[in-house]
Amino acid sequence: MAHPALESPARAQALLRQAALLRVLAESFAYPEAGHTRRLARQYAHLAPAGAEPPSLARARVRARRAWEGADDEAAREEYARLFLGGALCPIRETAYGDARRIGGRAAELADIGGFYAAFGFQMSDLDRQPPDHLCVELEFASLLCLKAAFGVRVGWSERGRIAGEALRKFLQDHLGRWVNAFGGEAERAGARSPYRESAALLAAAIETTMRRMRVAASPLQGVAPPDFMQADAFECPMAPPAGGGTADLHQGNPQPQP
Repeated sequence: MAHPALESPARAQALLRQAALLRVLAESFAYPEAGHTRRLARQYAHLAPAGAEPPSLARARVRARRAWEGADDEAAREEYARLFLGGALCPIRETAYGDARRIGGRAAELADIGGFYAAFGFQMSDLDRQPPDHLCVELEFASLLCLKAAFGVRVGWSERGRIAGEALRKFLQDHLGRWVNAFGGEAERAGARSPYRESAALLAAAIETTMRRMRVAASPLQGVAPPDFMQADAFECPMAPPAGGGTADLHQGNPQPQP
């Protein structure tokens, strides 16, 4: 039996518009190469409302469009580097967020994400290699699932549409829907400036709307995860004394792996 969210042509049209929105959001959090801001402004200008938009999503979309219209590449690059690169005031990868729930650590989470991608033939670009849990990549994949679900309805492939829709629900529940609010919180704490401030707000509104429509309930992750010593390249027991002897200060000098 088809999921209620995939039963009508009107829903197929809404999914197509949602796919376009997620695709533009993915571009919004890509590194701003030359011409990036102008290209994003055009893409936002051509976005149609994703179905019956709630007012919060409509307002966030308009603000993001205006922010990109007023942005320039150099300022966007500076802000991108400040927020997302190096020490990463605002980590842009899923596995940087959460708590001790991940018994298998980052590797298990990445393997699960990779399983979603492999099941739908979603391959990483050789030109712009990003880790599978990067926000841009997860948004691209969610956009692809929206397209596949909509196509299944449009051409009468109800089973294929159902599979894509259920995969989208599961991906939102287990991955993308769990960490976007934590990401937005870190962006706010980092004092994200335009256009990333507005893009983070639109991201939160878009994912919330999608989850509500798809009837998804996800357990949100809370903030940046503590250092995962078991996943470090060279694990050292935090209780071991320093090499020179004496008593280690357990509150200083511990390595801080980057997310």
